[in-house]
Amino acid sequence: MAKQRTKPSSGTQAGKRDALRVFVEGQSASALAQRLWAWAEMDHNLMVDLQAWAAQSQANGDPKAMKAAITDLLACTEYLDWLSVGDYARRAEKVLPLLNKVLAADPAQARALCEHALRELYKASEGADDSGGDIGGVMQALMDLLLRSLRRAPPPASWLADWFALMQADPWGLWDEKAVLKVAGSALREQYQRRAATDWQHWVATHSPVQAERAATPGMARKTGRASTLGTDVLTSPQHDHERSQLRRRYLDVLKSQGDTQAVVDLMRASMTGVAEHSELVAYCETRGKLRDALHFAQAAYNRYPKDRRSENDLLRCYEHDGWADEALAIRRLQLERMPTVDYYFAALKAAQAAGRDAAAYRDELFAWAEQRETSRPAAGRAVAGTRGAPVATGRQVDTRVGWLLAEAKHEEALALVQPPNLCQSGVLRAIAAQLPKARHAEAVPLLLRVFELAMHHASTPYQGELDLVRETASRMPAQERAPWLARLRADYKAKRNFISGLDAIQGPA
Repeated sequence: MAKQRTKPSSGTQAGKRDALRVFVEGQSASALAQRLWAWAEMDHNLMVDLQAWAAQSQANGDPKAMKAAITDLLACTEYLDWLSVGDYARRAEKVLPLLNKVLAADPAQARALCEHALRELYKASEGADDSGGDIGGVMQALMDLLLRSLRRAPPPASWLADWFALMQADPWGLWDEKAVLKVAGSALREQYQRRAATDWQHWVATHSPVQAERAATPGMARKTGRASTLGTDVLTSPQHDHERSQLRRRYLDVLKSQGDTQAVVDLMRASMTGVAEHSELVAYCETRGKLRDALHFAQAAYNRYPKDRRSENDLLRCYEHDGWADEALAIRRLQLERMPTVDYYFAALKAAQAAGRDAAAYRDELFAWAEQRETSRPAAGRAVAGTRGAPVATGRQVDTRVGWLLAEAKHEEALALVQPPNLCQSGVLRAIAAQLPKARHAEAVPLLLRVFELAMHHASTPYQGELDLVRETASRMPAQERAPWLARLRADYKAKRNFISGLDAIQGPA
């Protein structure tokens, strides 16, 4: 019998490592350098480590040398697929400890080097499949490091041009402008505010001369005494204009930071295009307590975009917080008739109560509408519960009323309503059966049989859901009914071998 090997103890392993380290430390620098280089030529990651080590050592605080080292580390001359992009990102991460060391000594230099590193990453990302976000993660780390440099050494106002150029080069739009402005100092913030106003006014003047004065100058409506009106859609093409959106957002942010609420409203009103910006104006007025203005703009937007759900919801919200109960009820009823879900049903009842309607009478009105809707819709053909291959029945699809009744916990009324020839979704029938106590199996079992017949009509192997339904139904049946029913299933579905195999394991409770 062979002798079993024993695992070396941790003490033995540590002793061997110590001995090996002593051996390595005893070798000449030349021998170690040759061995290290040979390994690096066979190991890409080790070569990258050597490059980073050399860059940090050779730069030694020299900005030009450090910039060159970063360029070498981030250089990319070929397409990076999703497999190789991770290796590149790990190499790119090597610049972070270099830049952290510079940051501790010279924040302004660190800022400039972060800018350079980001530009190199932007170029690399143009030819990379970074669907996993590897390069994006390095970009974010560099931007975080740049923010730290700004916090330690706020830049001059002139740096704004460099920053904007850097954002323009960003292929993914990762910059958080508010985060930069928060730490970059007052000089840069003031320059940013001036440029935001100038850029927006220039964009309006060059893209819509007719609208230029009106859209670019907040407060003009107040000064000229003009009535408050909605903006038009002539400032942009039907397609989303990213440049316009960015410039408008910057200027609005500046006005908001200055606390001039009316100037913000005037700019929004004069320049808004499309339903989203109309909705933005309504929401802003609401947050600033200008509820009458919000209602005015919501009404005008709804007249302009009557089929848009945002305009509808904005107007509804304004009606409700301004006390226009009858008008709010009209919209709630419209929403219910368009989509008679439980949520819309209860919302309509609540709106009716707010409008002073008799709650019981209005509820009866809604149920009468739902019943009329059932009779006016084309009859739906469904297989009748019972035996396989039963004739097709046509009846009312009563899902809407049954759903409302169940939501009101009126289970008995729901049970009565789903009786044949009325039709109802399988999930609803099963839910009604589940809430019936075991003593009422005579009512629960027929519901489950209807669900089973509908399920088997489209069933396919492995029939797991259908077999679970058989178990549930069998558990509700009396013993004298269960065995004959299971036998009938074996006869009716004998061609479905996997179903029959699962059926054989179902006996039901004794």
